[in-house]
Amino acid sequence: MPTVAEPVQVALYADLSCPYAFVTAFRLRRLRNEYRGRIAIVHKSLALEYVNREPTPKKVLDNELPLLALEEPDLPYQPWHRPASEWPVTFWPAFEAVKCAERQGLDKADDMAWAIRVAFFRDSACVSMRHVLIDLAEQAGLDVDRFVADFDAGVGKAQVIEEAREGWERLRVPGSPTFVLPSGKQYSGLGLPEIDLDVEQHHRVIGMTPAPCRGDACLDLYRRMFDEALGSS
Repeated sequence: MPTVAEPVQVALYADLSCPYAFVTAFRLRRLRNEYRGRIAIVHKSLALEYVNREPTPKKVLDNELPLLALEEPDLPYQPWHRPASEWPVTFWPAFEAVKCAERQGLDKADDMAWAIRVAFFRDSACVSMRHVLIDLAEQAGLDVDRFVADFDAGVGKAQVIEEAREGWERLRVPGSPTFVLPSGKQYSGLGLPEIDLDVEQHHRVIGMTPAPCRGDACLDLYRRMFDEALGSS
């Protein structure tokens, strides 16, 4: 019998709380069926708190997200609408949850990462809480008993730290999100605008470089990147 080729793995180094990565993940979901069986996204834990030594400030997301949401009108986003005391002080457990899901398959990790992002960016869920992550694992279609056993055993902890080190220190990726192809070539901020914030003015927006594309034209940038990965495999 002819052998079935394994999908080409493309690494996505991204932070789960990064709004740019949220837009990127939304676009990837739109292309998922088109490249199913040919491209597999491997979610890498590029934790911003690893280098920033603080959680992502709420005021940063409050200023960036409304502008980024204009890039994708169907993005499942709402401004934070729960008490400030419920804002996640760390995303480390969420990264570990994705790694636990990955033990059940790359598609399951993709589903879990998306569920976490939607819960945070649309539903204002505190995704650093164990019970919230367990509920999301069930929504993502995981084997929940296996997920809970792996999560409680901390099986993803070392992997999250190693991936953060790999992204920031060995590969020196420019930021979140960055794709890394099997060839080692990197694509950072693909099809995204650049928003300039003034830290001295409470992260006020002071400038914006438009994205090189809008709507479906941005998907074509992803298609070209995926086709490049397929062509070099």
